[in-house]
Amino acid sequence: MDLAKKILKESVKILIVASIISSFGGIGLEALKVKFAALIPLIIMMPALNDMIGDFGTIMSAKFTYLLYQGKIHKKWWESYELGDQFRIIASIALFAAFYLGIVSVFIAVFQGVHVSLVEALKVIAVAFMATATLVLTIFFIAIIGGVWVYKKGGDPNNFLIPITTSIADFSSLALIALFVTFLF
Repeated sequence: MDLAKKILKESVKILIVASIISSFGGIGLEALKVKFAALIPLIIMMPALNDMIGDFGTIMSAKFTYLLYQGKIHKKWWESYELGDQFRIIASIALFAAFYLGIVSVFIAVFQGVHVSLVEALKVIAVAFMATATLVLTIFFIAIIGGVWVYKKGGDPNNFLIPITTSIADFSSLALIALFVTFLF
């Protein structure tokens, strides 16, 4: 029972903070709802992209915590081959998936009878690619810095990292997509 209380104690605070952060994600979209409504491929892509980036936040957090507990992360974490390898794998998969999501969302929109020009299609793919690249890098550093900090304080990094990286991914992906749409469309 003590373990359950410890997990609950560590998790409740960060879950509340994570929920608040995630709630702000729609604010950036509210200002651009007219622009988004005209870009059906973006509307199709956003839920999948948002979920995917959050999932990569969970994977990065879990992998980092695993490497930390295995003793493969030291003071100079940037010298860890295993951590670099995990980043390369996750980033490669994320960027491929973003490219794929962009293409699929354009095809679905076209299949539904929406006219999508080649330039619009390329912009949708660019938004997916840029948002994913930015967020994978950001979440990677958040996982490392937050994980080391929590670990040094004697807490379990998983109880902190997974909720915070996924909520930051949720908020940031929506905000970044809104930002890139503003500049590209």
